[in-house]
Amino acid sequence: MTEEEYLALPEEKPYLEYVDGLVLQKPMPDRLHAQLVMFLDYLIYSYILVHGGRGGPERRLRLPDGSGYRLADTAYWGPDRDMSESSMPTLAVEVRSEEQTMAELRRKCRVFRANGADSCWRIDPYARTVEVFDAGRDGVRLGPGEALETAAMPEFTVAQAGLWAALDR
Repeated sequence: MTEEEYLALPEEKPYLEYVDGLVLQKPMPDRLHAQLVMFLDYLIYSYILVHGGRGGPERRLRLPDGSGYRLADTAYWGPDRDMSESSMPTLAVEVRSEEQTMAELRRKCRVFRANGADSCWRIDPYARTVEVFDAGRDGVRLGPGEALETAAMPEFTVAQAGLWAALDR
């Protein structure tokens, strides 16, 4: 499929990504995925109210390397970035759905980083693990007591215990 044909498709669920000429259907979020994204969106919105910027789930991102369009599960754009389709977020977050593999989400985080995202978090609600992709870490798995943080978002900290508690509500 051409890029023009992809862009002519309706933007409706299930959302579609465009990677190297192929259209890929994003998995529909299950309960655990939805709970985590909602919790993270709440935290990101609270951060935006104090520090500025923009954020939200499922924004289509045109990859500057020309390889296609991807959608982060949720993302944050700092106040110095526009939130257009061609602007990579400051932070992208990928939450694993049951049918997704760890390897494919790691690849996606690396693509976001290679295309200009400052940081990407890969969260697995089933194994209750987190990996961080940023300037100093390429898929480093956090220990159970370590918090999610990124230098690109000063004062933004997410305790892993808070993530997992959001799943148990």
